[in-house]
Amino acid sequence: MASLELNSLRFYKLFLPLAALLVLIYLTCVRLPEVHLSTCVEDGRPCNQMPSKIARDHEENKKKERMTLKAVTLQDEAYTRHCAGKEFQITRVLAAFRSCVSEDGQILLKEYLSGWEELIKFMDSLGMVFGFISQETTTKINIMHEYLGGRSSAKYQTLQSMVKHELHHGLVNFKELPRDQVPSGCRTLLRLHRALKWLELFLYKLSTSTSRDRTGELCAEAYKQALAHHHSWFVRQAAALAFMAMPPRGELFQVMCVQEEQEAQLVLSTTAKAIIRVYNLTQELYEAHGMLELP
Repeated sequence: MASLELNSLRFYKLFLPLAALLVLIYLTCVRLPEVHLSTCVEDGRPCNQMPSKIARDHEENKKKERMTLKAVTLQDEAYTRHCAGKEFQITRVLAAFRSCVSEDGQILLKEYLSGWEELIKFMDSLGMVFGFISQETTTKINIMHEYLGGRSSAKYQTLQSMVKHELHHGLVNFKELPRDQVPSGCRTLLRLHRALKWLELFLYKLSTSTSRDRTGELCAEAYKQALAHHHSWFVRQAAALAFMAMPPRGELFQVMCVQEEQEAQLVLSTTAKAIIRVYNLTQELYEAHGMLELP
């Protein structure tokens, strides 16, 4: 009996904080306020907008980025090997978001959705208790897949073509959505897009953290920057309690399937940078068409 109680305590210590974390992601997917486009980013941080510096460092930064992506690619096999048996691997999230942007800046919807499908695997790997969270996200992904496989599938291959098609045919509802109407692709993807800002901030802070940092404090900082001032007092207090109960870095890295410190910093920072690019391109397009506040 004592052994059973001990195992139960261990289970709740690890998985209840993660449940709170996933609830926050779920809330961001359902209805999040507008977050402004990320500006100049240098190694995940805002950089000085000095034309001379940008011109001088542009090629060097691109070279460093190519080297970093190559390093991650070369290590993918090793990651997969030491994560054998685990359904979720954060490197797959990286691969999906990294590949969803074409050379000419088009966002490929199939690859974009693959990134979220990997996150759903993360939720599902934690057990049935997280089913209601992954179900909501899965519903949005399924709506997008219906558009991708429908009669107008050719218009839904990229985010840009989808926006052009739905606006041209009056499919985007800028007022409250009727209960009996299927959400447009633009509205559905906006809910997923809004979650990326918080995720990007948290991943970057985690990638630059040390063993002395507490994951709860890092997550609270990301939440404060992106969302706190838009939420009610009750939601802010609930989030604060969830952050206090988050597991330490080592346990969180194991769930994400990263082990050594150097490996964690590389894959988390590279994933954050991949998300920044996708987020900025999406934000720019939605802002240009006045669709950041679709109901």
